[in-house]
Amino acid sequence: MQIQSAYGASSYSATAKPASTAASEQKPDLEQMLENLRKDPAINARITENEDGSYDYNLEGYRWSEKSFAARAIITELNGESFSLIGTEGMMFPSDSDAQLFKQLTGYNLFRLGDASVVLDDNGFPPAEADQSSVRQALDFISDVMIFRNEGYFEGDLTSENVGAILAAYNISPGTDSFIDQVLELLNKSETGPSVGAEDAQTDQINELLDIVSA
Repeated sequence: MQIQSAYGASSYSATAKPASTAASEQKPDLEQMLENLRKDPAINARITENEDGSYDYNLEGYRWSEKSFAARAIITELNGESFSLIGTEGMMFPSDSDAQLFKQLTGYNLFRLGDASVVLDDNGFPPAEADQSSVRQALDFISDVMIFRNEGYFEGDLTSENVGAILAAYNISPGTDSFIDQVLELLNKSETGPSVGAEDAQTDQINELLDIVSA
């Protein structure tokens, strides 16, 4: 289960990377997420709400679980404090466009809680076991996007034009990797709008990227 940004080897043919870039302001409703998590009696028993609207999480006899991690992270954020993990110092965090692409690829939210990047569904729960592989693959790719941006290979949002820098670095060609083809299709749709046929747009996209990669 992947709920924080500790990256390993990429599952889309890239090398190992870790990091993430600037948190999305378009966060899901954290209050509602917390309410959903509190439906678990073991989680709810540890949470108390103070008169000022802040929350306390009882750590006595605490045992780590994905739900308890998510609940503590959300509570820390709602309390206006900094949720942090050892080793997160100097990390990059996802931009709004990075988080949006991640959402399109996986259906999960990638956002910043305090000083950590967290992946949760719309209800506040970590990725389901069946989704672990696709979430890891997308997270690896987004981490590479952030690293390449930070190192100056391109600026701003990832686009169908500047994604060529990533493809060229890892010698990936359109049409040879289903995940990359999915990324290209999403980038193309976001830039061309609904008036362009998806099939024609994808063909133009592939031709453009082949030119970039082979340059």
